[in-house]
Amino acid sequence: MSNDITDILNRKLVDPESRKAFESLVDNIGTISRSMEWVRTLEETGMAESLQGLAYLVANLRSVLTDDMLNGVSSILNSLLEILSKISDPQVVEGVVALLDGISSGRLSKEPKIHGTFSLLGELKDPEVEAGLAVTINILKGLGKMGNK
Repeated sequence: MSNDITDILNRKLVDPESRKAFESLVDNIGTISRSMEWVRTLEETGMAESLQGLAYLVANLRSVLTDDMLNGVSSILNSLLEILSKISDPQVVEGVVALLDGISSGRLSKEPKIHGTFSLLGELKDPEVEAGLAVTINILKGLGKMGNK
C-alpha cells in the first residue's frame, strides 16, 4: 500500500501546480493544525452545529428578504449605531446618570424653590436655565414637526 501512496505522491509532485499546492500545505502545517484543533473543539462542544444552523438561517433569510428589505434593515442598523455612538459619549452618559440620580433621589425638585411668578422669572435669568429652556423648546419643536406629518 505504501508503494501506491508513494507512486501517487510522485505523480502529483511532477505537476507544477500540485507541487506548489503541496508545498503550501507543508509551509502552513501549523496553521492547518491549529485550525483543525479549533474545528475539533467546535464539534466537541456542539458549537459547529449551532454555527451551521446560523448559516442556514442567514441563507434562508437572504432568500426571503428582498434587496429593499435588506437596505431598510441596513439603514435602521446604521441609524441605531449612530445613536449608540452619541449616547456612549462619556459626557452624555455622565449627564444622563446625574439627571436620573437627581430625579430618583428627589434632589432636582428641592432646588431652586419656585414660590410664584416672580421667583420663576428670577430663575429664567440663570444662563444654565436659559440654555436648558432653549434645548427643551427645540426638542418640543422637533416633536411638533414629527407630529404634524
